[in-house]
Amino acid sequence: MLRDKTRTTTTYSVSEIYPSIQGEGLLVGTPSLFIRFHGCNLRCPWCDQPESLTFKKPNMDLESLLERVSLYHQRHVVLTGGEPMAQPDLHLLIEELIKRSYTVQIETNGTLWNEKLKDLDIHITCSPKASAKYYVHPEVLRRAKELKFVVDDELSLNVLKREEFLPFLEKGVAILQPEGNKKHYLEKALRLQEELLREGYTVRVIPQIHKLIGLK
Repeated sequence: MLRDKTRTTTTYSVSEIYPSIQGEGLLVGTPSLFIRFHGCNLRCPWCDQPESLTFKKPNMDLESLLERVSLYHQRHVVLTGGEPMAQPDLHLLIEELIKRSYTVQIETNGTLWNEKLKDLDIHITCSPKASAKYYVHPEVLRRAKELKFVVDDELSLNVLKREEFLPFLEKGVAILQPEGNKKHYLEKALRLQEELLREGYTVRVIPQIHKLIGLK
């Protein structure tokens, strides 16, 4: 298929596109353009984007999406949702963004994987979820740059110390994010951080910075 035809026949279910800063994880503070997709395979009780959970009919082709991206000055694009990995042709969008010299970050719950992403230079932020019993696809674990755990009633020291998560603790690229920036979850995050410190692991406690300063 010709490239121009691919751009007009490949479609995505886009909820919104907006500029902001990355308010979570290791890249906090980075000026970013967010592309939020409709549809998620999980139902976390505290989800802060319930309007993006339902799978909807694709509403934007690749060419139009790239044109929208070009209207903004941000050179870092964050693909989020919903669950972006649920978009079957996500790799085509990422390939085009990389060709245009954008850096690309995917925020994912880690349960899904697209094999066509394996050779792409992307920053994968994986946030294991209690609603999936903290399962993460092995290929996501192999390629993720960071693990971001939402600190809620379910998260425990035993979860954080699972065998598959230990490499991230050892590298210092695990983040504890208090759910909803609530005080009692911040206190729990600090307790978990202290417990891990005693065992030789350093994790970072990072709230949702964008919400603290009043950004989307």
